[in-house]
Amino acid sequence: MAGRKFVGFCRAPTVTEEVYIAEVDLEDFEEYSSGGYHPTVIGDTFCDGRYELVHKLGFGGYSTIWLAKDKQLQRYVSLKILIANEFSKSTEAKILPRSKFIPRLLDEFSTDSPNGHHVCLEDSSDFMFQVETARSIAAQLIKGLSYLHSQGVCHDLHVRNFLICGTDIDHLDPLDFYRRYRLDMTPVRRVDGTAVGPHAPPYAVYPLHIKTPANSLVNPVIRISDFGTSFVVAEEPNPALHTPDPYRPPEAFFNEPITLAADIWTLRVNLYEILGERCLFETFFWDRDDIIAEIVNTLGLLPKRWWEKWEARGEFFEADGSWRKGGITRIFTPKFRRLHQRMWDMGRGETPKTCQWDVEGGEMRALEELLRGMMAFEPSERLTAEEVHQWPDSNPTIYLALALSTVSDIGPGQNQQPLLPIIAIAITIQLSPSPASSLSTRSPS
Repeated sequence: MAGRKFVGFCRAPTVTEEVYIAEVDLEDFEEYSSGGYHPTVIGDTFCDGRYELVHKLGFGGYSTIWLAKDKQLQRYVSLKILIANEFSKSTEAKILPRSKFIPRLLDEFSTDSPNGHHVCLEDSSDFMFQVETARSIAAQLIKGLSYLHSQGVCHDLHVRNFLICGTDIDHLDPLDFYRRYRLDMTPVRRVDGTAVGPHAPPYAVYPLHIKTPANSLVNPVIRISDFGTSFVVAEEPNPALHTPDPYRPPEAFFNEPITLAADIWTLRVNLYEILGERCLFETFFWDRDDIIAEIVNTLGLLPKRWWEKWEARGEFFEADGSWRKGGITRIFTPKFRRLHQRMWDMGRGETPKTCQWDVEGGEMRALEELLRGMMAFEPSERLTAEEVHQWPDSNPTIYLALALSTVSDIGPGQNQQPLLPIIAIAITIQLSPSPASSLSTRSPS
């Protein structure tokens, strides 16, 4: 931790407010309060000592995720602990389907802590992939999403909620694990100088990073994970998407109903990123208007109702859809780069002779047709997951068809053991009155 500066801090306090600024690699410590995160530290145990926390895997707006050692079965699992306010709302454990592409849910239990009742889920847990690896990942995501949609589940898919299973670490005890993988922690303090407990932990833990160069990955095994914001379409009349904006379908930007077709759009954006080396819609700060402009740049004019509703369109385009020529206040290149050009720009070679796709066999053309069909503006006009799944049947020359044919069909009882098996836990917490507010985190001096 030497040399690390403040990772979270407060501005000079005013009479009425103090503002905590969180670091990107850590959860918002202001959320360690009644109804918020569980105050978890390395070495904590659950289920009468069965699961011991060893490292941190990550966090989200609704949970923290931890690597735990299952002392009974002598393996590592991932433990997802939801915020207390989600205790009665979470449907993740109920809707997790059984499929080889979905991590297995292993356990569910509860415990006490100062911040409220928490649900926890325990789970088995070069910039470009090799062509065969990319095809395999794409194929497994397509099959996995097809299965979810056959069960009526909309996933809210993006690249941070599918997993690539990795090296077996079950044989490592915690000390051996720390010798191989670094554990970074930093103290937490309150700006008023009082103790951070019991609502917040005494230190913050940076997430574990197990890195494998993309171009060295072969024979990948994929798991679609994180069902915390997923929903069964038939049971959710007004669903909300939590997809990061670059993957979000246009109907979500314009507050129209969300259906299973939203997953098709996000899957398509993911496939482009997996098959190539860059994002489909490229912006500086994930600004929504920039993203909508990139969508127009790629696919053409929006449907009239959206075009007229888009208040910022005049910052990018003239009324006829051409690029704005004067008074430009946005950063953009006033040149259209349509989907066809972006297929050649994805990093697999820019000419038929250098391209890694089978251009002569029709792979590039058919891949573009598939992705275009998944990104129809109107949700009702997009391909369904089953149509995407069956798409290679009508394009037998496409190599992706070979990848799909090598992925066996899915169904109950066909789960392979992933790196981190899943366990669902419900943590029961006794409420205390005082929140852990105005927190900051700082590295040791």
